Amino acid sequence: MIKRILIPLDNSPFTDSALELGTYIAKLNKAELTGLVILDIPGIERSIGPIPLGGLYYAEKREKAKRKKAEQRIQELLTRFRAKCDKEGISHQEAEQQGSPSQRIIQESIFYDAVIIGMRTYFNFESEDPEGDSLEDILDETITPVYAVPNKLIFPKTPQERLRVLIAFDGSLPAARAMQRFAQLAPPGVFEVLLLTSDNKKEKAYYLLDQAENYLRCQEFEHIEKKWVTDDIISAINNTYLDWAHIVVVGAHSKRGMFNFMVGSLTKYLIKAARKPVLIGQ
Repeated sequence: MIKRILIPLDNSPFTDSALELGTYIAKLNKAELTGLVILDIPGIERSIGPIPLGGLYYAEKREKAKRKKAEQRIQELLTRFRAKCDKEGISHQEAEQQGSPSQRIIQESIFYDAVIIGMRTYFNFESEDPEGDSLEDILDETITPVYAVPNKLIFPKTPQERLRVLIAFDGSLPAARAMQRFAQLAPPGVFEVLLLTSDNKKEKAYYLLDQAENYLRCQEFEHIEKKWVTDDIISAINNTYLDWAHIVVVGAHSKRGMFNFMVGSLTKYLIKAARKPVLIGQ
């Protein structure tokens, strides 16, 4: 069961949603949240640009001013994180790091059960720079399951309503790993699960669905439905099932190239669409 959750913090609605999901999951599992802030030294240095002859003094002043601005924003983020956790009664810690945001998150993530991060990231605290590529870098490297979160969340409206989880399952190793990660991280009684597969062959499809259902039932999940479609999986999810789900569970290859091949399909689409949280099992 999930007990330690890492949430990298930036000043965006995506982080607000990550914190909402983090406190929700932490309550379900009696888990601890860690809010991670990173002073992006390489980003600050890149923003200064080439230093002309005789410009070292002014470059150092600019760098100092940018660092001060970034440090102020970092403290504001930690204050908001602390206030949210205290309000929700969540056990929490704070962590401050310096360096490349994606590399620091990857290094920290090995000590956590899950990372919850925005589908768009904005770690350049000293500027109004556009979004970064931290999520892609993290998915390429980390072994820790990642919840990628959009900027808006839809949760159950009442405590009695179950959290609806769509598991896209094609029998591949990444899909199986994602399903197992979900089962290991989730208290089964609060979830309603829909297993979905796309295949031209009905016999193969229901073999996969039945086996996946058997696995989840052995993990004490009770509310499980199975669906077989022959449509393209992206079209099926987008047209019929995405609005139903609170969370989508998908598999992805780790290491370089995932955004060009495996995720070239469903996972990449879901991240780009940024409509529902996606649990990516590494």
